[in-house]
Amino acid sequence: MARPDPPTDFHPHPHLRLLLPSSTPPIHLEARLYLPTPLPPSIKTHANILGEYSTVPKKLEDIDSGLRDALRDLGVERIVVASHPWGRLGGDMLDPVITSHLISAIYHPYHSTTTDPSSIEGAKTAVISYNVRGVGLSGGSQPWIGVGNDPEDFAHIERLGTALMGDSVREVFRYGYSWGSLLATLAPVPTDSSTTPLKKTLLVSPPITIFKGLTFFSSNKFHSALTNLSRALSPVSIPNEGQRPVVWVVYGNKDNFTGPGAYAHFKSEMEEKEGVVRCFEVEDADHLWRRDEGEKLREIIRDWLDA
Repeated sequence: MARPDPPTDFHPHPHLRLLLPSSTPPIHLEARLYLPTPLPPSIKTHANILGEYSTVPKKLEDIDSGLRDALRDLGVERIVVASHPWGRLGGDMLDPVITSHLISAIYHPYHSTTTDPSSIEGAKTAVISYNVRGVGLSGGSQPWIGVGNDPEDFAHIERLGTALMGDSVREVFRYGYSWGSLLATLAPVPTDSSTTPLKKTLLVSPPITIFKGLTFFSSNKFHSALTNLSRALSPVSIPNEGQRPVVWVVYGNKDNFTGPGAYAHFKSEMEEKEGVVRCFEVEDADHLWRRDEGEKLREIIRDWLDA
């Protein structure tokens, strides 16, 4: 069934602007927390630090107890952590592949028949995106070669966001776009049984040939890290279907940084070797996911959330 056209007056819902501690204090990272709507009165009373009403992000330690309680009372069951393209080339958490495609896929009311558009497969969903070191208001700086502390920062933001939303959170998803897909892959996976389990990962347009140069001097390479991640996520066996893929990779056949031949080899290697990495090639899509190809990406994101 064809989807109706999205309403022209749709705008992203309110969110918290935060400064979260990195994996190596005292460096802080600028972040945005998108919340399921409609917001209850207990959170609306704190509108002075919500969405566009705020000009200065709040440090985590400055959030008052009333708002902390209100966030936990939301009953959020899923956290999606999103990482952006390379900051050295101007990438940040406001990239449209995050703020438009990911956020619209989760919260856009036109794709859902439920009263709560952020309720995907019955789970209330919150999204946390952030600027890596040296980008926006985030402290520190990124290295030119390698990834520095960025994977550890991703995992740390993941833990902080989950803790902020409270005990109702039962699963964590990772979403990485372009260079950010490297961080979503390299970030350590929680092994403590008391932590919220990481369930799924979606990598959008990973520039796999560039990754080889960026991680040349690193002991943790993208391909091997992706293999380890897919194993660590313990895919679920579905009757008559085998194992359900827990890592999805989507890319266009006209990507600006990675040729179709490189992606074809990558797909063959990942799907035949592991069986739990699912690859999607989108016809005519380039690295920026504009126009009709952007809607195709949103469809894949929705399928990934629902799968």
